[in-house]
Amino acid sequence: MLTRRFRRSPQRRLARLVTYLALGLVLLDTLTILKHYRQFASNLRKHTYSDHSSLPTPAKDQKIFISAQFWTSEHIIETRWGDALLKLIDTLGPENVYVSIYESGSLDNTKAVLSRLDSKLAEKNVARTTVLDAESHADLITSGPFDKEGNPRPGWVLPPSGSDGKEFRRIPHLAKTRNLSLRPLLEEKKHGQTYDKVLFLNDVVFKPQDVISLLATNGGSYSVACSIDYHFPARLGTLYDTFALRDSNGDRTLAVHFPYFQSPESREAILRGDSARVQSCWNGMVLMDASPFYSSVNMDGEMVDGLRFRAISDSLAAKHLEASECCLVNADLTAMGAAQHGIYINPAVRVGYTDKAYNLTHTGPEGGFITSSQYILARWLFRLSWFKTSSSKALNQKVHNRLVKWQEDNTLEKRRETGEMCLIDEMHLLVWNGWKHA
Repeated sequence: MLTRRFRRSPQRRLARLVTYLALGLVLLDTLTILKHYRQFASNLRKHTYSDHSSLPTPAKDQKIFISAQFWTSEHIIETRWGDALLKLIDTLGPENVYVSIYESGSLDNTKAVLSRLDSKLAEKNVARTTVLDAESHADLITSGPFDKEGNPRPGWVLPPSGSDGKEFRRIPHLAKTRNLSLRPLLEEKKHGQTYDKVLFLNDVVFKPQDVISLLATNGGSYSVACSIDYHFPARLGTLYDTFALRDSNGDRTLAVHFPYFQSPESREAILRGDSARVQSCWNGMVLMDASPFYSSVNMDGEMVDGLRFRAISDSLAAKHLEASECCLVNADLTAMGAAQHGIYINPAVRVGYTDKAYNLTHTGPEGGFITSSQYILARWLFRLSWFKTSSSKALNQKVHNRLVKWQEDNTLEKRRETGEMCLIDEMHLLVWNGWKHA
């Protein structure tokens, strides 16, 4: 027995040494991450503004065109969104805003709620347009893929099953409603009124100070600035919209939880609590320079239409590919050379699709969205996400191959897609009460 104990003791000493070394490394790593967390929390506080007068100079005295589209959003408008909009207008000044609301085919009392909100906007003498469109999803679907003359209507595609014929795509419809909400922006210019920024507001819970902080993104210097959006439960800073979000390399998020990004540039900025440069974002609340949306004269003296929302072509969608209109508008902005001030996502600005999501991402005395222990855990879990990079690359290659096949198809159609980074292996179709994958 003594001999056996003697033989084992070096092994035990080695095991203890390895254990102590591992614990020491974990402790050192934890302390290092905690140091980073303190910087993160400090920067979030620094980038949060509540007073319009304290904004950096480039963000002050802005004329803002507010654009919102709604479908079946009665509850959030009635309980949070409408009041938040009215308070935001008081903060910015009614003379500095234009509100354009476009609603279509809601299945609840959204129209009635928006009518009441429009009356309140009138009381404040706010320049505005509120469109309540009767056209429903069912109307679009029953119209069929061909017009009365037998010509194909845009936006229709044959799903993989194909058993029920062509079906109507979701994204062309969303792009259309977004463009309709921008019509007053162009009409206003005809009457001599232009705007500095367009604020796109989804049906989210927000407060006026969120918009103020978003205005101050990157010291007020940006082409696009986005909040981060959350749905309940928002554990470890789990964001909601990854469809339109691409990091500084044009890649999709590596994980839906904090710190999200594959690109070191985007990821390190988020870890510091700074605005992260990305190639595309939307995420609930977006500020964009208004100038690209206006028509302009090119070098040949020809009038050129401004930036518009769009979908990928139906022929490309038929390859079982789809892209968010919000990602494509960022890609097109860059392609036209109008994103020179950068596209940023700002972790100091957080919105929610529910009260719970908003409250969970504005906790504690400083209104933070992730605690020190969650910050540590999220970073450790994120390291495990790197094992998914090979499958992510394989999926990207699959999408790329379909794009190349589409470009090489024998057709008279001129085929080019500048938003390859936006493409995903999905098909989104409208149904009467929402939308579905196919």
